[in-house]
Amino acid sequence: MPAVASLSAPAAAARRRSFSPVASASLRRVASGGGSSWRSERRLMSELERTVTAGAAERVIRSYVGTKSERAALAALSRLLMDSDPLAIPFYEAVTQARWFKWSSVHAAAVAALLEVNGNTEQSRSLISDSISRHLHSTNEVALFYCDLMAAFSSHGLKDRAMDFYTELRSMPLSGRKTYMAMIKSLCLLGLASEAEQTLGEMVSLGYQPEAFQFGLVAKCYGKSGLLVDMERVIASMSDSGIRLGTGAANTVLSCYSSCRDHSKMLAWLKKMRKLRIAPTTKAYNFVLNSCPTLASVVKELGPSLPLSTGRLVKKLKSVSKLAAEAELVRELLSSSSVLDKAMEWSETEVKLNLHGFSTVAAYVLMLQWVDVIKGRTLPLEVSVVCGIGKHSDVRGEPKVRELAQEVLSQMASPLRLSTRNKGRLVAKRDRVKQWLASFPVPEEDTDQSPDAMNQQPFVFTLFRKLGEFFSNLV
Repeated sequence: MPAVASLSAPAAAARRRSFSPVASASLRRVASGGGSSWRSERRLMSELERTVTAGAAERVIRSYVGTKSERAALAALSRLLMDSDPLAIPFYEAVTQARWFKWSSVHAAAVAALLEVNGNTEQSRSLISDSISRHLHSTNEVALFYCDLMAAFSSHGLKDRAMDFYTELRSMPLSGRKTYMAMIKSLCLLGLASEAEQTLGEMVSLGYQPEAFQFGLVAKCYGKSGLLVDMERVIASMSDSGIRLGTGAANTVLSCYSSCRDHSKMLAWLKKMRKLRIAPTTKAYNFVLNSCPTLASVVKELGPSLPLSTGRLVKKLKSVSKLAAEAELVRELLSSSSVLDKAMEWSETEVKLNLHGFSTVAAYVLMLQWVDVIKGRTLPLEVSVVCGIGKHSDVRGEPKVRELAQEVLSQMASPLRLSTRNKGRLVAKRDRVKQWLASFPVPEEDTDQSPDAMNQQPFVFTLFRKLGEFFSNLV
């Protein structure tokens, strides 16, 4: 492989990290790392931040690649590439010299795009041609590499170069389901919905069965362009291709409506899913709630007026939101316990709410839902909320979900505190939690989570309940 361009000293001093929101999912998976790999990566990034010359940075990189495991080195490379950090270029060169090195289409494409961004066009083209000649042995392999190049270059805004790869791709005899799936994804990243739909039709005509995911990509691409009629046409064509409306397909449709923030359509679709007994998944919970602007602003502020129960949240959304369907959308999601049941783990010794995989907005709503549920159950010896320390997050700095969980539980006057043994876990003993739940304010009227119910508690029942809680606390 030809030597890739080294980072100059001025560039090392002036580099800035800027995360690319459409970074490859493959890069994300490797960069997520885990355990000691993640901790050593943090130390590496800290060391690189302190370097002031290119030579010093490259010495740190060579030492890291030479002493760490393959997994740790590739996780660090992926993180640098996701951050568009120019130091990914010398890091990749060090990786190619390691004894365990195996060529990766995703990494090579990402480095080629980063070289182009930094003005090293010749090195970028040399890396691409060398990769094709030395590591790719079939037309399908070359086609998949072009798809990765399209994705990498488009993520940096280099649409013309990405289209050059698409032109090359189209001049080749294509075959294989995997090739068409990758091409559809790359075209959608470029915002070329009609070309992606054409490729999807070509894939079907050749007998390669697509999945709901491919239809979802094309539909969302239309939706982001504001072409809702085309989006719904693609959604409708799923059933014509023999895709049954199961959990995956239903959530794909939901994600399409959320991408264009069509709250009324999302609400109607959620109700349809409820009638068909198709439960929303964690991903659906995330992208539906993330598409609610009023809810997102409430979570962002985390002020003293933050609703601390599901009923108060729905009531606030009704009074504040300019979108008629937003409050009903949240209420409809709350009517299903499928996501909470999956996130909550019960055992003889502990009940645990696991917030891994949830956005801050979704984590907030889930915590309110969780408090409602544990109020009415017999608790084990310990209660905990697992929020992690941000190692799977795309955002550097303070773990956002942990920060949110601490603030919400603090405003609730909860006894849960950060564990001394695990900084990503809030924990408390059963007796203290029972005492807290008993003294927790009674929900305001009109707080029923059921989407159709409108019953309110009579004043006398509310009074007796408050008196009972008072004497319970006294005892």
